[in-house]
Amino acid sequence: MTTPFVLAVLFSLMASFVAGDPCNNVPSMTWEDACLNACGTDDAARLQLCKQTLQGAPDSAELTMYALIATRLARLKYEDSMAEMDQMMGTGNLGTDEKAAIGLCKKNYGLARSLLSGVNDQLFACDLSRVRQEFIDAQVAVGACQNGMWEYQGLSLFAKVSADNDLTTVAYLLCALIVGR
Repeated sequence: MTTPFVLAVLFSLMASFVAGDPCNNVPSMTWEDACLNACGTDDAARLQLCKQTLQGAPDSAELTMYALIATRLARLKYEDSMAEMDQMMGTGNLGTDEKAAIGLCKKNYGLARSLLSGVNDQLFACDLSRVRQEFIDAQVAVGACQNGMWEYQGLSLFAKVSADNDLTTVAYLLCALIVGR
């Protein structure tokens, strides 16, 4: 997935959201402050990932905007990973255990993608009642995939799943600034 494509999608999302009404009781801040508040300074890698995720965002916006950007990007990354899973499953070069692990990942990713689609819709509509739990469920699904792939760290998919898990965590932490942990 190319960076210009991701940026185009994110900018269209921002334009759509900015045209709507802000959510009640959701603060605004700079994207750098959002990352610092969400990730803290103890985990430099997570903070850096947050900054990379939001670097094309408006300098200052409602936190919902930043959560939407991170959630949408995570969903796009899930789709990219699922495409790689399909490709790997189609080659016929995998052992039975590898196929089972990747098959379970694909199922978990389908669930996580669906959950983040719901989170995206809820954030866009300022309906925050289920956001926290659905994000936690998505994290569990992607984390289960990562755990199931642990024996296959040599596969390129393991690194992709690990990166997806990290991005899911960053997106969750940005949402948690709105809905709590």
